[in-house]
Amino acid sequence: MKPGRASPTPNRWPTTPTGSHSTLVTTPHNRSARGEVWLAQVDKPRPVVVLTRDPLAGMLNAVIAAPVTSTIRGLSTEVTVGPRDGVRRESVANLDNVQLVPRTRLIRRVGRVRPETIAAICRALAIATGCQP
Repeated sequence: MKPGRASPTPNRWPTTPTGSHSTLVTTPHNRSARGEVWLAQVDKPRPVVVLTRDPLAGMLNAVIAAPVTSTIRGLSTEVTVGPRDGVRRESVANLDNVQLVPRTRLIRRVGRVRPETIAAICRALAIATGCQP
């Protein structure tokens, strides 16, 4: 290092007032949980199913989410969702197009998928990522 130059900051991560590391966002308006269906501003406003595990889904700056589409192709990586899940019409969560969605892009919660639906989503995600045993 050249004389007269300040040393680089060893801690580049944001910190809380107590000095601990923090990358968390805790605004109540977009706190999400695994299995919730949210309207999100992604390619266009569309529903997404939050996949990030609890309790992290409500604390991270972004969540892993599966987009919901009314284009149904009958693939093993699609899981049916509908009005019981908060989606207006019969649609699918597309696990081939999972994406990281900044929480600032989550507009409002519209529902929650049923436990059997989240189990099917986990199976479809394993197929989509090639992580099947």
